[in-house]
Amino acid sequence: MKDKKRRAKLEEIVGYHAEALRLAGGISANQRHFIEVAAKYGKELEPNGWLAGGGSQVRNLEEEN
Repeated sequence: MKDKKRRAKLEEIVGYHAEALRLAGGISANQRHFIEVAAKYGKELEPNGWLAGGGSQVRNLEEEN
């Protein structure tokens, strides 16, 4: 791809990204709460096994140890 064409593509991508951010709006209170809890507790509250959504391929590593 030529530099001029590549620059035009990148500018188009940047424009779409900016528009997506503008249309998405800010973070809701519920989303902010999820982020704060995740930062505070880390992986302690993450589901294991079937709750994780991995089906039969998900193994609980705590049970294996």
